[in-house]
Amino acid sequence: MNWTDCTDDGCQIHLGEKQGSCWYPQFTRRSRKPSVAHDHDWRQEMEANPGEDWAPQQPRQRRARRAHHEIPSWMHCFNDKCNEHRWEKVDAGYYPREIGENGELSKNDKREQKKRRAVRTRQEGEGGEKTMETLEGQISNLRSQLDRAAQTIVAKDNDLERLNKEREKLQHAYNRCKQRMRQIGGMLWKEGV
Repeated sequence: MNWTDCTDDGCQIHLGEKQGSCWYPQFTRRSRKPSVAHDHDWRQEMEANPGEDWAPQQPRQRRARRAHHEIPSWMHCFNDKCNEHRWEKVDAGYYPREIGENGELSKNDKREQKKRRAVRTRQEGEGGEKTMETLEGQISNLRSQLDRAAQTIVAKDNDLERLNKEREKLQHAYNRCKQRMRQIGGMLWKEGV
């Protein structure tokens, strides 16, 4: 079978020829015969009239499609019925379009958008009521957390103060060593060693 007769885009046998020509044959809707016939007629006409400058329009080339999971974001998904990116489109309030203005949401998606934006309040008896005891308990828990945080801050401040004192002692000892090394170096230089 010739590669121009193969309408399977994933066919590994003819993939090289299809990629090289940038053309993937496909069945036309009306005839259910490969659209290669039009291409074949064009080639015969060109071979019959080799010296002419004009060339009839070639068949439209089919663009290679990306797999849906390779689409970087919902804004590049132009399928209005895509379930993978539906909620991002509903939350944004429009369907993205490749060319022109963005598309309007369907009636169903507009209803879903309103539902998603609505804030539901709890009814009586649904467990949303807070009693004084629960509020007082929460306040005491917050106070104990604040006390622990204050104790931690004081301890860290004390650690920093201690480390600063140690750093100052080490800096003083380093300066004394450096001064003593200079004295020893001066004595050795005078002696000529």
